[in-house]
Amino acid sequence: MVIKSSMWLEYQIEANWTTPFIFFLYNTLKPVGSSLLLLAMYYVVTGGFLGGDALYFLYVGNAFYMLVSQTLFNVGWIVHDDREHFQVLKYLYISPMSYFVYLIGRSAMRFLLSLVPLTVLIFLGLLIHVPYRIDPLLLALTFVLGWVFIISAGLLLCGINMLTARHGESVGQAFAGIFYLLSGVIFPLHILPSWATSFSLLLPSTYWFSLVRRSVLGTEIDTIMGTYSTVEVCLLLMVLSATFFGLSYAMYRFSDYLARKKGILDMTTTY
Repeated sequence: MVIKSSMWLEYQIEANWTTPFIFFLYNTLKPVGSSLLLLAMYYVVTGGFLGGDALYFLYVGNAFYMLVSQTLFNVGWIVHDDREHFQVLKYLYISPMSYFVYLIGRSAMRFLLSLVPLTVLIFLGLLIHVPYRIDPLLLALTFVLGWVFIISAGLLLCGINMLTARHGESVGQAFAGIFYLLSGVIFPLHILPSWATSFSLLLPSTYWFSLVRRSVLGTEIDTIMGTYSTVEVCLLLMVLSATFFGLSYAMYRFSDYLARKKGILDMTTTY
C-alpha cells in the first residue's frame, strides 16, 4: 500500500502542472531528442554511415540507458524535495510507514515513466534498420533485474543526500555518468583502460546492458562480455544486484543514523 501511494504521489508531483497528454509528450520528447542528437553525431563522425554493429551497440545501449539516467536524475532529488522544497520530511518520518519503502515507490514510478520514451526509441530504431531479434522472456527478465539494480542505485543516492546540501541532482548526474562510461553503454569494454575494464566487471549495470543486447539484438557485440553465457550473465547480475541493494539499504540506515545524531534530518540550507 505504501509503495502504491508513493508511486501515485511521484506521478502527481511530476505531472500536476499540465494535462496527462502534454506531460507524456514532454516526458517523451526531451530524452528522445537527446538520443537522436547522439545519432546525428554518429552520422557526422562516420561520414554519413548508418549501419553496422557499432551503431546498433550505441543505439540500443543509449536507449536503455535512459531508464538509468532518468531515474537517478530524479531520485537524487527526492530527499531534498521532501526536506527543503515541500518541508514534509519530518511528517513523513512520524507517519506509520517506512520512509525507505516510500523511496522505493517514488523510484519505481520514475522507472515506469521512463519506459515511455524507451518504447518510442525502440520503434524509431526500425527506421535505421536496427536488426531486432527480441526474446520476450529474456527481455521481461532483463526489465525486472534492471529495476532492482536501478532502484538500488537510486536508494544509495537517497542515503547520501540525507547528509548533503541541495546537490542531489548533480550527485545523481555524476552517479549515472559512471554507469554511462563504464558499463558498455556506448563504448565496448575492450577499448577501455585495463583498470577501467576491471572496475566495469564489478558493476551490475555492465551485466544488465549485456542482457539488454542479448534480449533485443539476439547477440552480444562486446567481445569481453561475449565470453559469458546468457545464464552466467543473469546469475552474476542477480548476485551483484542483491549486493547493491544490500549496500544501498546499509547506506540508508547509516545516513539516517548520522542525520538523526547530528540533528540535520530536516535541515534547510535556504539556497
